This record gives sequence, C-alpha cells and structure tokens, in this order.
Amino acid sequence: MKIKFNLKKIWSAVGIISLVLLAFHWFGFDSQQLEMSILALNILALLLSLPCSLFVVPVIIAANHYLQLSPVSSDGLYLNTIFLFVVGAMQWFWIAKFWSPTESPLQMLGLPNGKI
Repeated sequence: MKIKFNLKKIWSAVGIISLVLLAFHWFGFDSQQLEMSILALNILALLLSLPCSLFVVPVIIAANHYLQLSPVSSDGLYLNTIFLFVVGAMQWFWIAKFWSPTESPLQMLGLPNGKI
C-alpha cells in the first residue's frame, strides 16, 4: 500500500507541475525548452497513470488524424496535458478507491459467542 501512496504523490507533483508549465506557455512564455519539458512531463504522466492513460492514446491519434493536430506541436501540448491530467486524476483519486479499498469489503456480524 505504501508504493501506491508514493505513486499518487509523484503523479500529483507531475500533474501540477505540467499544468503550471502549460499556464506559462499559455500566457506567452514560448520557448522550445519549455515545450520539451512539458512533453517529458506528459510522457511521465502517461507512464504513471497506466492503464487508464491508454484511453488518451486514441484521442491523440484521432486529433492528429481528423484535426491535423500534432501531439508534439504547441497546440497538441494543451490537448495532451489536459487529457492526461483528467484521466490520471480519475485513476488516482476515484478509481483507485475501488481497486484497493482501505476497509474490509465484508462486514462482521456482532453475534454473541463469536459464532457466524
């Protein structure tokens, strides 16, 4: 259980940093190194939120095919980062509760003499 908690913290840090860097990109701080940093964080977020992040891959492919929106372009950064953040947040903060609940799924009956 400890490793799941650490991965959740690491994913949270990666997601927040990538959104902050995306905000810098949005407000006009435009550089090639910033875009490469966001792409590296997107790849890390994709790996940390597996298997749910596999649902983002068809969205990226469809956006590339139908909208001619390259995943490595500056416009593709917005799509990738936002979708990876939403899917990762769903995995780590909503779906993870059902994968490994903290309490027992069965409730013990309070019968006298401890008999079932």
